[in-house]
Formats: sequence, structure tokens, C-alpha cells
Amino acid sequence: MTMYWIDYLIIIVYMIAVLGIGWYFSRDENTSENYLLGGRNMPFLAIGISCMMSLLSSISIVMVPGEIYNNGVTLFILTPLIALPLGIPCYLLFTRFYFALGSYTPYEYLEYRYDPTVRLVVAISAFYGRVLYLGMVLYTTSKIFEGAYGWPAWFTILLVGLFGIAYTVMGGMKAVVWTDVLQFFVLFGGFVIIVAVLCCNISGGAWEAVSCAFREGHGLPQFAEPDFYTLSPYVRLLFFLMLWNALMTPLTQACSDQINIQRLLSTRNWREGFKSQIVSTTFGILSMLILFFVGMAIFTYYRQNPDPALANAGGDTAFFHFVSTKLPAPIPGIFMAAMLAAIMSTLDSGINSMATVWLKEFHQRYLNRKLTPKQEVSVSRYATFWVGAVAILLGLALDFSGKWLEQSVAEVGTIFGLLGAAVLPAFLFGVLSNRASSKLIWGYTFFAFGEGIAGNCWYVLSRKSEALWSPGEPLGWAGPLALQYVLMPLAIGLLLCLPWLLRRTGWPRKGLALLGMAVLGGAFGMLIWYCYSQMLITDVPRARSFAFGLPLSFIGAFILLWFCPKQPREKFQGLTLRTLGQPILARKAE
Repeated sequence: MTMYWIDYLIIIVYMIAVLGIGWYFSRDENTSENYLLGGRNMPFLAIGISCMMSLLSSISIVMVPGEIYNNGVTLFILTPLIALPLGIPCYLLFTRFYFALGSYTPYEYLEYRYDPTVRLVVAISAFYGRVLYLGMVLYTTSKIFEGAYGWPAWFTILLVGLFGIAYTVMGGMKAVVWTDVLQFFVLFGGFVIIVAVLCCNISGGAWEAVSCAFREGHGLPQFAEPDFYTLSPYVRLLFFLMLWNALMTPLTQACSDQINIQRLLSTRNWREGFKSQIVSTTFGILSMLILFFVGMAIFTYYRQNPDPALANAGGDTAFFHFVSTKLPAPIPGIFMAAMLAAIMSTLDSGINSMATVWLKEFHQRYLNRKLTPKQEVSVSRYATFWVGAVAILLGLALDFSGKWLEQSVAEVGTIFGLLGAAVLPAFLFGVLSNRASSKLIWGYTFFAFGEGIAGNCWYVLSRKSEALWSPGEPLGWAGPLALQYVLMPLAIGLLLCLPWLLRRTGWPRKGLALLGMAVLGGAFGMLIWYCYSQMLITDVPRARSFAFGLPLSFIGAFILLWFCPKQPREKFQGLTLRTLGQPILARKAE
């Protein structure tokens, strides 16, 4: 794959322009409010575009066309139909509280609603989840340049990661937002060119691009399969779990996604932020529809024009292989600059927002409470660098995992998502009920963590065993699970929880009880594995789907919530939906 000099020139000019924006806005960033929130007076239209660009990312641009090329539209069909539109009511559910509190992060709400310990554990969980997301961005970026120019993954991850760190450190929120606006026009200009070229090169044009994909089973074939409507872990995609995720994802993003929330808090008030959310949702739906078409068009093009170079390659690289080999210069350079636009819009916003979390949730609270405004900016810049560095390491780890387990981009992040299960319940239970307590959140956090470990073991071990199995050999971890793997953690978990159940107090016993909850969560996850493997596996191995995960513990915690005692009024007035607008009685601990 040849990269012409003009392609390099276009990409270099783009990178210089982005660095120029970062330098321009670095001149007056002398307070943390200016550096992290743009002075809280950013225009709603720019913020809305920035929100959309930060969530679009290289993950979507690689994953959506790649998944459609490999398997069809099914995995993402509910995103523009349900998940994205739900972002608007979810904004009204959570974000008004953050404006009322004058927050830098959504986790400040949790200290008012519960206590500092809940704020800390949820902030840690969400922080890890979003840094992992940045690692995914870098990993998917490597797929773009691997497909287009054959660059090794490690080189792309390091190059793009270090560049993203450099200009984010310089300019703060204003640089992030205005760079995102520039990147929006570059990205969508690139897509207009690619869509036009695809339509001209497909026999039958745009109509055939879609029709062929549906005829050949790359539209929505799973909707006609009975297994799609079951709850089997051995079916790749399941309708009811997809529907659950489509409902839960916008709730999680609206309550705790610092990347999006920090932008919204950069506007003047919650009404301006609401306008930004509407802009973001509208453009987000449009971008998903464009990606749907591109995925189907790329499949149709290579169906009509087979390419031996893609015979052993997955769909994750097909789109970018087309860009680099079928388009005349300088179009590949323009489009790769557009890809960098999407990548950088996510990196800059993600790194900047995680630097905010580090400063406000960890450094100022536990390392140095007496930072001057200039020191706050300095700490934010150092945090920006280290967040980016950790994201680079996670990107390299994801690349290793993808190769080891032979995963697509849509599957590769599965085993790294251990933390975060309790993030949504902490916020959702808090705004819905005056009974939500820190004990419930702590217990569920550890239980869900243990359940996640068990689920990951099931996924990794069964997938690897299935790949290595030969006829006549034992089924191993891809066969029926022995009951002992359920009973052992169950007994250990109950033993660890026993002192607390006997109402003996003190942090050592509470710590043991929390560890016991994690072990019991692991036992629960192993029980699910045991039941399914015993019922559905006979003489051939079967691996658990990457997308499988029953929300049984979440539903159980939600039911348990309504049996918890009502909390003191100062813990919920002004902080629940029923008391929204009333004076907030709670005060943060100093």
C-alpha cells in the first residue's frame, strides 16, 4: 500500500493546525475553571458538536463498518433508534443536579447524596473505565492505519497517543472544543467524498449498496432467527440483552461520563447545556446512519470486486483498505486527516476530562487541599500527560488481547471492563429514591466486581478452549462446568461475611464482608456458567458470547433498594427527582 507524498503533506498540515489551536488557547489558561471548563461560558452549538465528536471516535468509525462487513447491522441497529434519542431525557434526569451544585465532575453529587467513600469508589471505577475507553480509541486507530498503510499497531498507538497528549496539555477545554468544531467539518467533508466515490463505483449505486448487503445476510439477518430471542450465552447476539444495553448505555453516559458532562458544564446554565445535548443527539444519529451506509457499501463493493488482500483480513480494515487503494491522491490524505479528526476529538476530550477527575476527585481531596489556581493548572497538565501515557499502555494491551483471542474490534474490550458495574446504580438509585444508601452501593459494587471476574473467566477460558479443541479430546472449559467451582467460592464468601451478619462492627470486619461480597458475586457468576453449560453443552465445545451478560444482580439490587430504610432528609432533599428545586440541605465533608 503506497502512501503518496501529498497524503503525508495533508496529514502534516492538519496536525500543525491542531497544534496551533492548542498553542493559541494556552495563553490565558491561568485558572482551573478556564483550563477545565472554558470559563463556564462556551456557546451551546460548539459544545454540542464537541460532545458528538468526542463520542463518535475512531471506535465507531472502525467498529461499525467492520461489524457490518463481517456480520451485518444488527449489533448497532438500536443505537440510532433508542440509545441516542434517550440521551435527551437522560440529560434532564441527571445533569440539572450537577449545575445546581456547581460541579466540576458528576461524582461531587455522590458525596452530597451518600458520603465521601461512595464518591471515591465510583470515581475510581468510572476513571478506569474512561481511560480504558481511550486505550480502545488508540487500538482502533491502529486498525485504521494498518488497513490503509500497513503501519504496525504499536507505532500508530505511540504516534497518535503522544500527539494527542501534546496539544491537549497546551490548550485545555477551549482548545478541545474549538478543535472539535474544526474536526467536525474535516470529518464530515471526508465522508461526503467517500460516500460519493463508493456510490459511483458500485454497480447499481446507493440502492444496490444497501440491497446487496441485505440480500447477502449483512443487513438484519439475526431478527429472523429464533435463537436471537433467547437468553443463551452461546448465541453471539441476543435481542433482549441488546435492548437492555440500549436503555442502560444513555443512562450511564448521562449520569457519569465525564467526557460528555464536562462539556455540558462548560455552558452558562442547564438550559444552554440542554440545547447542546439536542445538537449532539441530532448529529450523532446522522453520523450513525452514515456509518451504516458506509459499512454496507464497502461490503457490496468488495462483493462485486473481490480483493485477494482481504481474503484473510477481517472487516475492521476493509474500509481503510478501500480508501488507500481505490481512491486517487489527494483523497486518501484528506480522508486520513478526517480520521485523525475523529481520533483527536476523542483523545483530547477524554484526556482533558480525566485530568479533571484526577485533580478534583483525587489530588485536591487526598494529596494537596491547598493548591493555588496556578498549581491547579499545573497539576491538570501533569495529569493530562499521565492519563495519556496509561491510555497508550492500555492500547498496547488491547492489541495483544485481540491477537491472542482472535477478537474483532467489537469484541476486544470485553475482558478489561471489570470495574464500572456499580456506577449507574449509585446515580440512578440516588435520584429515584430517598432510600438509597452507601451500604447498598458498597455491597453491590463488590458483588458486581466478583460477578464480572467470573464472567471474564468464562469468556476467556471457553473461547480459548473452543479454539484449541480437536474431535475426540475433552471439552475442557468449553464444556460443562463442575459444581465444585460454584460451591467453593460460595462457602468462602459466606464465611467472610459471617462476622458482619452477626452484627459485629469495625472496619476489619466490614472489609472482610466486602471481600466476601466480591467472592459471593464470583460464586453467582460461576452458578450462571454452571447452569448454562450443564443445560446446553453436550458433545461439542461452546464459547460464551462477548455480548452476554444477564442484569440479574442489577435487578436484584433495584428490588432490594425499596426495602432499605428511608434516609435522613438532609441526605436527599434537593437531590432526588421528587425534591428537585428544593433547597439542598446536604453539605460536603471538609
